Amino acid sequence: MNFLKREPLIILIAGRARSGKSILAECLKEEYRKQNKKVVMSPYTKYLKHYIEEITGEKIQEENKPRDLLQQISSEVIKGQLGKKNFFIDRQIEDIEIYSYFADVILVPDVRFPEEIKVIKEKFNNVVSIGVIRKNYISTLSLKQQTDITEVALDGYHDYDFEVENTEKTNLYDIAKDIINKINLKEGIPNE
Repeated sequence: MNFLKREPLIILIAGRARSGKSILAECLKEEYRKQNKKVVMSPYTKYLKHYIEEITGEKIQEENKPRDLLQQISSEVIKGQLGKKNFFIDRQIEDIEIYSYFADVILVPDVRFPEEIKVIKEKFNNVVSIGVIRKNYISTLSLKQQTDITEVALDGYHDYDFEVENTEKTNLYDIAKDIINKINLKEGIPNE
């Protein structure tokens, strides 16, 4: 196997909990795979979830996600007590550097802080950011979870390459296709 470093497209997807970030990422992955692109999904929180699985001995699924514990370990332990404010960003940079030998597209489906966009855009050339909003969505998170820094850090942030509204799941497939077409046009790639 030849290990040739590429310059993959890095797509950062930002938004609040249950805004549709993961679904949009899956739609983008599906569309890029139809174009025979090698796609890697690289969430910021993968290490956090891994730590919690090792600590609790429980596999984390969307329906049993211990959001309070995720928020506490991230904010209070990693960024607070350990003082590692760029822990997740630094890990993501390392992962992108490794994936750059294998992937055409790297999707980061869980951006929650402006720095997670800014630093990646400063470090890599081929980066696109997408903000996903879901107007009129009534959150099922507790008030404490809704007001956690991981939920509110991007409030008022609009410096995305694309800002999209999630109105329904099928709408996200059309949005994904539209974004890919616009990215391709910008890069001079013919749309299929």
